[in-house]
Amino acid sequence: MSRIFTGDGQTFASIIDPHMPLLRGLARKLCRDGGVEPEDLLQDTLERALLHFECLSGLSDARRRAWLSTTLQRRFLDHCRRQGTETREGPHLELVRAPVLVREPRAWHDWERISEEELREAIAHLSPPLRSAYELHTEGLHYKAIAERLGTTRGTVGFWLHQARRELRAWLRPVAEERGTPDLQPHPCRAA
Repeated sequence: MSRIFTGDGQTFASIIDPHMPLLRGLARKLCRDGGVEPEDLLQDTLERALLHFECLSGLSDARRRAWLSTTLQRRFLDHCRRQGTETREGPHLELVRAPVLVREPRAWHDWERISEEELREAIAHLSPPLRSAYELHTEGLHYKAIAERLGTTRGTVGFWLHQARRELRAWLRPVAEERGTPDLQPHPCRAA
């Protein structure tokens, strides 16, 4: 059993903890219309991650993030199907199938070639309002909460986030493309 928790010197927590803010934010976003509790969804995702620990420990940080996000979404859809929310007033499941993180398989392969340091450097180049809004959003805050913190409107926050994403893509895409095409063979560790 201890092998599950320590593989190649890594513990489960050291692999999962960096992704917890993203997972919590995604769970809250998916569950905002009720029907599924965000903490239940997160717990279910972490159980799956624990079962696949050996495989996850061999993935890059970007692939772990994609695996965890995809697994969380699949668990959400399973919860909704079990509760019958597809036919009631609940979240629109067709909107959940293609999240921002894994919308285009090629896109996350490109971003996988960007290091955390390069991403932080690109974020640091954003103008102050764009950077502040983007950082708060990546912490899982909703537009309304960001607007309250920054003393502006939700519409302005939406515009700032849109601009921040555009500038980050413009800054980082050439770096990713410079590094060539990664091996696009499917990895044996598929989201659960």
